[in-house]
Amino acid sequence: MKFGILMHKNTQNIGDDIQSFAAANLLPSVDYFLDRETMDTFETDDGEPVAAVMSAWYMWSKWNWPPSKYIVPLYIGMHWADHQVAQQDGSPIKTEFLTGIGGEYLNAYGPIGCRDMFTYDSFKEIGIDCYFSGCITLTLPKMKTVKREREYICVCDLPKPVVNRIKKLMKNTGIDVVETTHYKDYRNSAATWEERVEAVKELLTIYQNAKCVVTRRLHCALPCLAMEVPVFLATKNSPPVSGRFDPYWDWLHHCSYEQFLKGEYEYDFANPPENGKEYLEFRNSLIKSVKDFAAKYKDAEGSCDDFWRLKHSDAEIMKWRHDTMKSAMYDWLMYTRKDFQTIKKLNSQIDQAEARFKKEHQSIIAENDKLKSEISALEKAKSELEKTKSKLEAENIRYEKILNCRPVKTTIKLRNTFMNDNKKIKL
Repeated sequence: MKFGILMHKNTQNIGDDIQSFAAANLLPSVDYFLDRETMDTFETDDGEPVAAVMSAWYMWSKWNWPPSKYIVPLYIGMHWADHQVAQQDGSPIKTEFLTGIGGEYLNAYGPIGCRDMFTYDSFKEIGIDCYFSGCITLTLPKMKTVKREREYICVCDLPKPVVNRIKKLMKNTGIDVVETTHYKDYRNSAATWEERVEAVKELLTIYQNAKCVVTRRLHCALPCLAMEVPVFLATKNSPPVSGRFDPYWDWLHHCSYEQFLKGEYEYDFANPPENGKEYLEFRNSLIKSVKDFAAKYKDAEGSCDDFWRLKHSDAEIMKWRHDTMKSAMYDWLMYTRKDFQTIKKLNSQIDQAEARFKKEHQSIIAENDKLKSEISALEKAKSELEKTKSKLEAENIRYEKILNCRPVKTTIKLRNTFMNDNKKIKL
């Protein structure tokens, strides 16, 4: 029987190719490359089955499940993401395609080796026979040693503040800082598998010859474990929100970005400690699983039907896939409709609040205009009062001058002589 591996042909992350390369390295040959997103339509050239290592992240196009009967699978290092397609945030679709015939398919080829505890727990919850196998990248061999004039630390896809701190730590140590990325866009690429493998080897060789590697990438950290390169994991959250890092977080030296920038960690990057050895048990088990699988099917002969374990016809599978997709899309529609109703309600509340604000604003403007008018009237009255006061003060001065005149005083005194006290004029 011929052999195949899974690959994501349109990946933007070389980590996908690192996984494929790890699987290919354990097989006697690689005759077929199975596109992760079109496994349901896969066919071999001669109509015979192909034994394939099915280690990968599953999967954007979940309705392309289960895979075709041309595939005789070994499920190890499997991660099932709990979103639908293209990272649709808020999607209610989780593991619908692993129920019914989809679940029967996995159990027919079980137990399923899970890449992480998130997948393991998800599978156990829905009745899938599974175990924690670890990631296929833990089986990678060491790359060639390249002698360099200066030692270096490799930093992979880390935020600029973290990179700058590492550079500051390495200043005056004679150790360089080399930056790498796992971003590799093959969406519109005609690159052959051989060319993609060369890119993988080139990147892994950089890691192999580093004094240590600091990264947020799972498929940088785990290959470093496999190649015995000291590695330090730095991520946004401690531990990461994604279940993909369980249990690897506890296998690695680690901290969050915030802790790193505050220096809240114990790790000497100039003299890095060795990695833990927890991975070795799973590395050896993964290698044995693939080697045993290859030995079992290397000389095997027969048709697809001879190796097909699912007791359902193509028509039954197609109907199940159609019904599951229809149900999932309906659930998504209802979920989305609920969101639209919530948005409509919020928009109504916003409109009402804006109307109240407009009314209150107009009332305040009217009250302000009224106050301005009253203030203007008061200012006018005050002005009139000031004029009257000035006029009275002027009259008072004139009367004082008159009363202080000598002839007037003499006349008043003479008058007072003939008047009663209550009628006398006071001077």
